Amino acid sequence: MIAGKMTEYVLLQRPSSTKDGFGSEIVTYTDYGTVHAEIVWKGGSTDYDVSELFSGERLEVIIRSAHPVVAKWRVTYAGTVYYVQAVEHNRVKGLRRLHCQKVND
Repeated sequence: MIAGKMTEYVLLQRPSSTKDGFGSEIVTYTDYGTVHAEIVWKGGSTDYDVSELFSGERLEVIIRSAHPVVAKWRVTYAGTVYYVQAVEHNRVKGLRRLHCQKVND
């Protein structure tokens, strides 16, 4: 692990689901914590969906493998919330690479 490259901080949030009075599932996110991270790649595009424009920002974040992040978690970086689509685990280096997409609420 090369911790010297981890110069940024990200907030990790884990999902938890509950049911409302009608039986519908409600997903809420609770803070896991702020961790050191390396921002590897950031890019974006504009996506058109049903005559609406959406920002399609993508972000790859590298964190230590000690944090139990899996898909469907959320990452907040520089005030923007991203959805974790996939996690690439590198056991040899002790790192996890999070492939993230911007949340469009």
